[in-house]
Amino acid sequence: MSEVLSASEWAIQQWGQADLGDRRLTRRAVEVGAKMAAHPEASLPEQMQDPAALEGAYRLLNHAYVSMQDLLAPHMQQTRRMAEQCVLVLLVEDTTELDYTAHAAKTGLGSIGNEKGRGLLLHSALAVVPEGRQVLGLAHAQVVRREPAPKPKPHWTRSAESRVWEVSAQAVGRPPAGCIWVHVSDRASDIFEYMGTCVDLDKHFLLRVHHNRLLSWEAQAPQAEQEEAHKIVDYARSLPEQPHSSYTVEVPARAGQPARQAQLALAWAPVTVAPPAQAPPAIRHHPPLNLWLLRAWEPDAPLGVEALEWILLCSLPVILLPEAQRTTQWYAQRWLCEDFHQCLKTGCRIEHSQLDAGTDIERLLGFAAPIAVRLLQLRQAARQAPEVPARHIVDPLMVEVLARRYHLQAEAMTAQVFWRRVASLGGFQGRRHDGNPGWRTVWRGWRYLSDLTEGARLFAPIDTS
Repeated sequence: MSEVLSASEWAIQQWGQADLGDRRLTRRAVEVGAKMAAHPEASLPEQMQDPAALEGAYRLLNHAYVSMQDLLAPHMQQTRRMAEQCVLVLLVEDTTELDYTAHAAKTGLGSIGNEKGRGLLLHSALAVVPEGRQVLGLAHAQVVRREPAPKPKPHWTRSAESRVWEVSAQAVGRPPAGCIWVHVSDRASDIFEYMGTCVDLDKHFLLRVHHNRLLSWEAQAPQAEQEEAHKIVDYARSLPEQPHSSYTVEVPARAGQPARQAQLALAWAPVTVAPPAQAPPAIRHHPPLNLWLLRAWEPDAPLGVEALEWILLCSLPVILLPEAQRTTQWYAQRWLCEDFHQCLKTGCRIEHSQLDAGTDIERLLGFAAPIAVRLLQLRQAARQAPEVPARHIVDPLMVEVLARRYHLQAEAMTAQVFWRRVASLGGFQGRRHDGNPGWRTVWRGWRYLSDLTEGARLFAPIDTS
């Protein structure tokens, strides 16, 4: 976060240039965004605070000619400009379910989870500079409604849900000369069309293998031999561990399992992946892809913990050990997109919206997504540069208010101290075994601090020089 902006200043930056067809709608978007950013966890009536502002927010969120993409456009344009100035950018992607099953009155939803679940699918791509894990912003976002599969299923059809990966790659576009952009994605993206789209746009990809597909350079081998030993997953697991390749990665907390470190062994080799033989001609005639296969696994996982194993496909060369280690580091940064989605759900409470239509929720995401990015950027700055003065990454008035709340010196408060004190306002205990604060306590603390700061603005200005 290079600029220190108040919620109002930041809202102008995010929505002040949004083309909504009417400048009055753009001004209203800035006002709504500023109020949401000041109290991201609150309900819409609590955020707007008066009937006129609430009515204006509802009219904007119900406006048929305003879309999520319209509201996100300035943010994504800013993200692209920053990405074009970087030598290397990761585009970390993931899809999450937004659950509105409990809100039976909502229209315009699709199925999620089991057949009774109702909600939306949100696919997001964050632009991240791997050095320092700096989050530049949201590069692309799309909402998909999952529809029941037709019966009988037509031959070689793909749902909108499975096409989100190449749609995202196409929407982000081609990088400028001298820039390397790498799409980083999970097993759901193991689709030849997606890989081909990235390559055709002069980009790279790093994905986790899902399909145990035949390797094309074994196509002449006997069929039985191909099926037994020469599929991509089997081949990866047959590769011997490279000497001196032991490597440590940070594994984030999961349900029932705390965050931990995993000691990985590495093995890698070049492979060629051909398009599926049964695919339509437009796909089947695509040239084979010369890729690199990397297996990272945990030979000695702790007792009671599922051993970590990643089988990865990468379009960038993996020849030497540092390149293999770099590739696993890049894949580990995919968790930032999961954190972003958790920010939306826990911090912005997007699944608690009482808006009665799926299209209205999409417009709400046009506000909530940049707000979630903003807090994720703050957290990353605090983690990656913990000793940086807090005033360099957040509104100085907010730092001063927090310092006075805890009887500290604002000038001496670092980013790490600021972050943990904010979490303390939300109930974080900070005991030795507690680890880093979670999103729920951070958002509660952020909301409380935002209220205190807004109160401070109503009185005589505090000297923040």
